[in-house]
Amino acid sequence: MNSDNNQEMFPLVDEQGNITGTATRGECHNGSKLLHPVIHLHVFNSKGELYMQKRPEWKDIQPGKWDTSVGGHVDLGESVEMALKREVREELGITDFTPET
Repeated sequence: MNSDNNQEMFPLVDEQGNITGTATRGECHNGSKLLHPVIHLHVFNSKGELYMQKRPEWKDIQPGKWDTSVGGHVDLGESVEMALKREVREELGITDFTPET
């Protein structure tokens, strides 16, 4: 059975996004409310319809719930841009895109 790696290391950040330390996934997701960066991408088709994904039942946070088109954690040592490209490739198989803000 699949499961999240509770020992995976995440950067901790302050409210301005400055890295202040590290913690494991388990520490971040145990109700501690440790602030750690994530990315989300909303994908719309030409009709303006939003593509969503259903989270796997084995996820440690919000299992089985509908979620953004792409979402994931920023890994330790990774930039937001790098995390976005990695997650889009992993979740949708897309390698050439230009995000809009």
